[in-house]
Amino acid sequence: MIAKFYDAANGGFWQSTSDTSDLIVRVKDDYDGAEPSGNSIATLALLKLAAITGREDFKQAAETTLQLFAHRLQSQPAALAFMLHALDFWLDEPRRVVIAGETNSPALQKLLSAAHSVYQPNRIVLGNTGAVEPFAKTLTAKTEATAFVCTGNACRLPTSDVEILRQQLIK
Repeated sequence: MIAKFYDAANGGFWQSTSDTSDLIVRVKDDYDGAEPSGNSIATLALLKLAAITGREDFKQAAETTLQLFAHRLQSQPAALAFMLHALDFWLDEPRRVVIAGETNSPALQKLLSAAHSVYQPNRIVLGNTGAVEPFAKTLTAKTEATAFVCTGNACRLPTSDVEILRQQLIK
């Protein structure tokens, strides 16, 4: 997406690739109607990917896109409602929920359902991802599905209890 559609000079994402020859003009969507614009979707996706992977290039492309549309966000926020969601994600430290255990175990599936049962727009849920979260590596020898709720570098106590997980997400 970055390689084919990103405007490195000015920020934002084009609707078409640079090698498209049959267009009169290349466009960068700046309106979220019934369907969010490509720029809004790309910005939120890159911010989430940056939070998951730590890749600064994803974060930089998203931030530059937010800067490109900053005036429009300030003057006509309703025109870019979904990009406001991306801006909110960028302004807030996302909460991460890491669930580790046997992928097909009923306990892991219950924890995963519980993690998705609480509405939090600035949350990332990662399943069975010991490689992504270093503290989850300790679970490789553990058979019980366990959830970690983290913000920044701080994590709450791990839990295998669905209700405790919900409470951790609410608070």
